Amino acid sequence: MALIQFLVIALLGLQVLAASPPKKPVKPMDPTVPQCYTEHELMGEVQKADCPAALAKIIYEKDTLSKLETRLAVVSGDCVIRLNNTKQVVVTKKQIEDTVTELTKSSCKSGHAKVKGNAEVSISITARGKPRAWFTPYDPDFPLGKPFCFRAAQGQVVKEDCLEAFNQLPVDEQGQLVSPADKKIGHTFNLKVKSCRVIVYTTDGSNVSVKKQDISAVVTGMINNCNSQWGTVNVKGTEGPNGQGPNGHVTIVTRSY
Repeated sequence: MALIQFLVIALLGLQVLAASPPKKPVKPMDPTVPQCYTEHELMGEVQKADCPAALAKIIYEKDTLSKLETRLAVVSGDCVIRLNNTKQVVVTKKQIEDTVTELTKSSCKSGHAKVKGNAEVSISITARGKPRAWFTPYDPDFPLGKPFCFRAAQGQVVKEDCLEAFNQLPVDEQGQLVSPADKKIGHTFNLKVKSCRVIVYTTDGSNVSVKKQDISAVVTGMINNCNSQWGTVNVKGTEGPNGQGPNGHVTIVTRSY
């Protein structure tokens, strides 16, 4: 009797399974379709009418972005366009413009998408960073050579330590800044002396291409002006074409950690 009951239950189970429609495979999300940033990620709503003017600031080489640049940021009004190309693939002006157009046409307050036909490249549009007290000097159009000082909760610096840290940054035979670690050119390097760390990096991901003597007065002026506060200043001097103006540059930062 128990065996008969078991067979009946088993047959009923098979009938239920047979009647159930097969599950459709989950279609992966298309990364080229604009994705909105979450409310947590939002720093404000991008003014999409400002984006064409920001887009026009990108410098190309024969309608192709320089492969020296692994990242890029341009801004106009309250529209910041950022591009990441970490694998240094070929990306055209049209691909960039088409992607930005799709982002501005979307319902996103700010968002991001991969480039169609070139998914190694990502582009985002956002408003300027907030709070402004911290993000202002990192705007792509912040004036070159203008120092900016921070009152940081993480601790003060000793001005003399910052001056010494900058003084110790090595150069090559041409006087160009190089990495303290391996004495080679690079896109970012830093050196710390006691209370102060000096960080040098390019905003476009290409190598630093500036002679120390050419920026010494600007950097020491920033350090003296900021005194015990953290500081930052932007200067020309990257390998990439977008690094010779306000769309890309070398940033020098002094901070306590």
